[in-house]
Order: sequence, then structure tokens, then C-alpha cells
Amino acid sequence: MTFKQIHNRLHFFHIFDTFGLWLFSKKELCGYDIIKEFETRSNGSWKPSPALIYPKILLFLSEGLIEETNKGTRGKKYYKITPKGKIKLKEKMDTLKSDLLFYDDFLKVVFEVKE
Repeated sequence: MTFKQIHNRLHFFHIFDTFGLWLFSKKELCGYDIIKEFETRSNGSWKPSPALIYPKILLFLSEGLIEETNKGTRGKKYYKITPKGKIKLKEKMDTLKSDLLFYDDFLKVVFEVKE
């Protein structure tokens, strides 16, 4: 595995929680919808497997960040964000913004990147 592949995977896991909670804050979704949103918004570069998505949904549920809203066709479960999840999402978004500003400053200082 190359350094780039490792970096891309770590970056993916780093933002997944934030992006996943953000999606649940927009509308009720099932696991398959989350996979399709990742794929669509990344122009096909990211297509997380169900083995990543469904355990994360269970973790969000156990932490009280999302709640099951109803069962769709064929027993498909849909979820939405909870008030606790909204607070956690705000924290994660603030951290993400801070990280992005850090990387921006890092590029300017270390690599002399000009705006």
C-alpha cells in the first residue's frame, strides 16, 4: 500500500463521522442512501462498503446521535439526527473548520503557497 493510499483511507475515516451526521441532519436516510450519497458527492471516487456504514450507524444509535424513524419497504430502516447528534455535529464541524485553517496556514508557511 502506498503512502497516498494510506493517507486517503485515514482522511476518509476522519471525515466520515462528520459527513455521516451532516447527511442525517438533512433528511431521513437508510444505510444504502448514505453509500449512494458518498458515491454521488465524490463523483464515484468514494463508495464505502456496507461493512463500514452499518457498524457506524449502530455506533451512532448507541451514542444517541441518531434515532430510527420508520421502516421503509422490505424492512429498510431509516434514521434521523437527534438533538444530541446536532450538538456533536456542530463540534465536529468546528473541528473540521479548525483543521482546514491549520492546513491552509501550514501550506502558506512550510511550502510558501501564495493565495
